[in-house]
Amino acid sequence: MIVVEVRMESPILQESLAHAPEMIINYEEMYQTGNEILFLFWTTEGDLAAFEDGLDADPTVANPTQLAETQTRRLYRVTFTKYGKSVATYPAWPELDMSLLDATTATTHGGWILRIQMSNRETLQQFQEICAENGIDIFLKTVHKVRENTTEADTQLTSSQREALLTARELGYFQVPRRVPLATVADHCGISSQALSERLRRGTATVIDTAL
Repeated sequence: MIVVEVRMESPILQESLAHAPEMIINYEEMYQTGNEILFLFWTTEGDLAAFEDGLDADPTVANPTQLAETQTRRLYRVTFTKYGKSVATYPAWPELDMSLLDATTATTHGGWILRIQMSNRETLQQFQEICAENGIDIFLKTVHKVRENTTEADTQLTSSQREALLTARELGYFQVPRRVPLATVADHCGISSQALSERLRRGTATVIDTAL
């Protein structure tokens, strides 16, 4: 079993992001019902009104619906259009026995950063071939072999949650008394204190759910 991280230049939601360039999208869930592909995602850090204008004009998605809202982010559900489905690799994932662990929009080069669990490098090659057939450029960033003693929490944590938890631990945020404040850990992670707080809470909840 391996976990790979790739940058994929998929057009999904790129028109929406063009209206709100500072927006960050984080994957929540994707599933297929009948012939429809539904995508749930969180948005943060950008102009939500401009982003919603972009959703209405985006050729890859339809029927945008806001499902939840916090002080810093919103949860949306969209349905892939005919064009969106034509560039989506998701329908092939069950056949390849692939699991999406994390997906977020790439802030520097555009497209998406995906972290995927799959059986082996042969599966990775098949996935790359499917991307090529769909006209999607994909760039391999890292490949990690899953250790036999890897816990369920290790694979269910997103890369950003794992980074936040490890950084907080290394800096002494969890020590009693604390060696550093939340703001110091946030600076090391390059995010706001509020974003780090949410990331730590979600990561801790994942560890508790899988361990206990």
